Amino acid sequence: MNNWFDHILFNTRTIAEQPAIVMEDRAVTYGMLGAGIERCARRIAGLTIAPGTPVAILVRNPLRHLILSFALFRLGLPSLSLEHNQRGIETLDLPLILGDADARNALGFGRPVADVTDDWFAADVPAPQNMPAGFSAPTQVCHISLTSGSTGEARRVSHSVAGIGRRVFEKYLGNIDACRRSVLCMMGLSSNYGFTTSCATLVAGKTLCFADQPYQAVRMIELYAIDFAMMSTEQLLAVTRVAKKSAAQLRSLETIWFGGSAPTRALLEAAAIHLCKNVNCRYGASESGLIARASAREMLAMPGFAGHIVPGIDVGIFDDNGHRRAVNEVGAIRIRHGQADGALPEAQARPTPWVDLGDRGWIDAEGRIFLVDRAADIDATGAQDGTRLLSPVHEIEHTLRLEWDMADAAAVAGPAGQPGTPQQIWIGIVGNEGASAEAFETLLRARGIDCAIKLIELKSIPRGLNGKVNRTQLKTAILAAMPLAGQS
Repeated sequence: MNNWFDHILFNTRTIAEQPAIVMEDRAVTYGMLGAGIERCARRIAGLTIAPGTPVAILVRNPLRHLILSFALFRLGLPSLSLEHNQRGIETLDLPLILGDADARNALGFGRPVADVTDDWFAADVPAPQNMPAGFSAPTQVCHISLTSGSTGEARRVSHSVAGIGRRVFEKYLGNIDACRRSVLCMMGLSSNYGFTTSCATLVAGKTLCFADQPYQAVRMIELYAIDFAMMSTEQLLAVTRVAKKSAAQLRSLETIWFGGSAPTRALLEAAAIHLCKNVNCRYGASESGLIARASAREMLAMPGFAGHIVPGIDVGIFDDNGHRRAVNEVGAIRIRHGQADGALPEAQARPTPWVDLGDRGWIDAEGRIFLVDRAADIDATGAQDGTRLLSPVHEIEHTLRLEWDMADAAAVAGPAGQPGTPQQIWIGIVGNEGASAEAFETLLRARGIDCAIKLIELKSIPRGLNGKVNRTQLKTAILAAMPLAGQS
């Protein structure tokens, strides 16, 4: 076997009757997965695409999306996974897009879309002459992911065959292989995290389950006895809310991995009560994959702790002038672009530059990384990275969303009050169901947080693709809504 994809094809032949991918309303076995890959590969080969041309995939159904990704790999064509609500996809320069019925609406008129229909997956077609044989070298780019854009414009990050293999075998496979039955993936396939962990699940011969809504995830965990789940911080909060409200009995669930925005004490404690005890943070980036990992127990004991930096990752803390800072000094968190993980900048230049992750924090002498906040959010949350003073905004926001039944909520710091007066916190809320600022202040004081709360009703909370709140936009929306709400 030459690469991770060969292991998946091996499983399609040797455990053909075992379920490979499951959604709430459908499932495919490993044998069906192999047949789907070959059928789609033949359809794509008939499009006469030039070797090495990246092909984008814009298909909502994650089962079909993954099959198309593997079909492109089978042909030696790099894939670029997109999502319909992804910011800026209509401006991307894409030579070809494999799209579903909604793709043209998302991309705009005149884009080069090949319509992916049901026949691609169900009907056999003859193999064209001179069908490509796949990638010939482990250094070839096989997959491209877009960063979330939370630090600015979304960047393309290219991944080699060997690079994805290292992530699969060295960082994910051991944990996934230890699960007994099935793995739930809530992260979108457009993310590096979602795509790579999905590949690792199928390499391990486990059952990969997809859910994108929290209530759907809870139902599937109960129905299919899922024991391992992967999700973003925002999804963890949403699933915990549903499990708490529905009193779900998720006895099969043993392990949760989550990553994205920083967790809070309120979230970690609630997840341990309503989901499972073994909750773990995976701090990472599209450019490098996994950077650090931590257990909920460690994060509860050390505020701001994001994890132990994994071996082989080059992480540094820098000041505003680009100078590397010393141990325990706060600054911008940067990594070397693709040094350890086989992610290649599109120009494939070496040596690679330092890439700013958009977070502020510090690294201690034991190689543990701590977060203050996102650099773009510090003004809105009131965090003070010079003194490592963490903002209470995230804790307050998660507590409110776990304790009150509302559609959405997010917080920012209000103006600083007089010395000795509580910090003002402005909370934008959507779908207010009996939330009271006074009652919430009482609840927070019982948790050791003294602040003055103002609740402002909004039509929506500005969020990015991965669910992270855009707090600059949120503060602007709150200020605009205040006069309408009679606020000063």
